[in-house]
Amino acid sequence: MSVKFLVDKQFWVAIVAALIVWILVYFFASALIVKSEFNPIYAIFLYPIIEELVFRDLIQDYLHTKFAGTVAQLSLANILTTILFVLLHLVYHPILWALAVFIPSLIFGYFKDRANHVLPAIILHIFYNFGFFLLL
Repeated sequence: MSVKFLVDKQFWVAIVAALIVWILVYFFASALIVKSEFNPIYAIFLYPIIEELVFRDLIQDYLHTKFAGTVAQLSLANILTTILFVLLHLVYHPILWALAVFIPSLIFGYFKDRANHVLPAIILHIFYNFGFFLLL
């Protein structure tokens, strides 16, 4: 696996965007954060790795074989995988928080497609979860 994504400007824009969102949430929407009892090791490391391996490496790759095409530079496979990802989060989270994973999921899927490897998606997912759990 090449680590070319580490010099990809878009990858770093996704990192900086997360930082900006965390700051905005902290100062303007912290009351909306639903406090949860999660094991931080699971929530920050284990869940993102498992979710990305299942959703990006298995489901998204499979959907690429069935659905060609893009919408706004996003593969149909990514969009469909993201819908499934949101539905999974509805099982454990209130509807607004489940919907809140929609954009990050599209970002993870975009970088999976862009790098043709799951590692950038895993790294972004871990980073995004880390910031989210700092806010809890």
